[in-house]
Amino acid sequence: MAASTAPAVDVNLFVFNGEKTIADAIECIAAQTWPNLRLTVIDNGSTDRTTDIVAGYARRLDWVRLTASRVNTGAVLNCQRAFWHGDADFVMPKTADDILAPDFVERVMAVLLAHPDCAMCHAGGLVFSGAGTVHHVYPEAHRLAAVGPDPVDRAVHVMTRYTSAPSFWGIYRRDAVNRLSRIPYRAGWDHAVLAELALYGEIRHVPELLFWRRDGGKDVGILARSCTASAQRGLAADDALADLRWTTPLITTAYAHIEVFALARVDEAARRRLLQDARRVFRGRWLPGLRQEAAAFRSALPDRIARLAAEDGVPAMWMARHLADAMTAIETMLPEVAFTAERLEIAMLAAHRARMACGG
Repeated sequence: MAASTAPAVDVNLFVFNGEKTIADAIECIAAQTWPNLRLTVIDNGSTDRTTDIVAGYARRLDWVRLTASRVNTGAVLNCQRAFWHGDADFVMPKTADDILAPDFVERVMAVLLAHPDCAMCHAGGLVFSGAGTVHHVYPEAHRLAAVGPDPVDRAVHVMTRYTSAPSFWGIYRRDAVNRLSRIPYRAGWDHAVLAELALYGEIRHVPELLFWRRDGGKDVGILARSCTASAQRGLAADDALADLRWTTPLITTAYAHIEVFALARVDEAARRRLLQDARRVFRGRWLPGLRQEAAAFRSALPDRIARLAAEDGVPAMWMARHLADAMTAIETMLPEVAFTAERLEIAMLAAHRARMACGG
């Protein structure tokens, strides 16, 4: 793009095997009315024609760059790279599927520049498919307006309201992004990222439908499986040594906030308040679903304990740890649910199997 005095925006587009949509994604950036954009396509080991297509654009446009991983490191880590890459004061992580209206960046940047305390701004959105058939518009209630001087109140607003993708895929102020924790390998990681971001600045929106999401969202269960550390490394989510929290996606999403808030860059009193607020808010939003997940976990627990009983040594202790982590998340969000007897049985069984493996 031509030289400009407007603030630069790093657009970091992360992709894996996106040959069908990558050209449209790049073209929508090229069509932006904002005069100072730098596009980096962060490829995650694609095996199709994605990198060839991007390389063609990079040869023609000096503001387009390609950085390619030799292996697929998982979508969560690639998204993390999209937040970190570059050095402009503003960064826009972007998927290879979704399309932006030509004035998306200009309208969003106007808000960010008018409000120096704003950490992120997004736009209204819709779902389309095929050649542009619009299926539905995301409700106005999904848009975030986490404003005001109290960071905890802003985080509570996000926890209470965040629901759909357009509210996540905005332009972020780099100073706020640099304060965030690493993206957790958890269901609902985007919820936790935005709630922490609200601690470091306001989150605003423009109401116009400037974000166009291709084909809508995926089933929460599928997303929960795909976000685990095991799945991100190409392992089966239900591997015997894998984290079990993908089986309780709503509980895991809620508890991810507690994990993030405990280490947030605010004072201890605020962190304590956030831990309490997280349970209160998500019980208010999702209590029937939380209870359903807890009941399903309890129902499956005898089989999981039986699998543990067949293990020896360190694998037995590792599996016991994952069971304990899952039960802690459930009991934190649902204090009326207790696994006291099951915890004792698991601890005794794991210790016994470990001693047996050592000849004890």
